[in-house]
Amino acid sequence: MQETQLKLEHYRPLIEKALAHTGGAWTWDALAEEVNSGRAFLLPSKSGKSVVVMQAVRDLHIFTASGDLEELMEMEADLTVMASASGYDRMTMQGRDGWKRVLKSRGWKPESGLVKEL
Repeated sequence: MQETQLKLEHYRPLIEKALAHTGGAWTWDALAEEVNSGRAFLLPSKSGKSVVVMQAVRDLHIFTASGDLEELMEMEADLTVMASASGYDRMTMQGRDGWKRVLKSRGWKPESGLVKEL
């Protein structure tokens, strides 16, 4: 668990930047508790410049995504394959309005946040 906390702190600036666009739905402390308890997962990119925080319950839910756009689009494609192969019917995400435009061509649609049917 200590390693997860260190990684989480390393990505804190990126995560807090993304949390600012969730309309107050999540705070740093609440999200950190979800990750530290194992109810949410931290997925850094290979370069370490980007990070996704997600939760897998009924849907694969992305809490935050922040960093390099090109890397995040690669991560979104990989997550789509992984989520579909794992039996999820859709992915959900909250965040800034700009994601709606960027992800529209990838099958995401607005629905109380963003939703992607798999």
